[in-house]
Amino acid sequence: MDHIVPLSEARSNLSTLIKKLATMSKHLVITRNGRAAAVMMTPEELETLEIMADKILLRSVIRAKEDVKRGKLFKHEDVFRNV
Repeated sequence: MDHIVPLSEARSNLSTLIKKLATMSKHLVITRNGRAAAVMMTPEELETLEIMADKILLRSVIRAKEDVKRGKLFKHEDVFRNV
């Protein structure tokens, strides 16, 4: 379950909430007048959501993981040699 905090509390305890967010592995919902107004999450969670929302990028990540499993890897020197 998400952790829910009123805006006034979030404003006065922002630093503490950011530290807590990293350890609780949940979203932090900030309310204004009793309604959800914003959501805080870790950068990793945001990146995961963005990748999942982008089907082309998601397919690329899946292909890359399969390449790693098969040992189909390239050194960065080889990739950027002619750039």
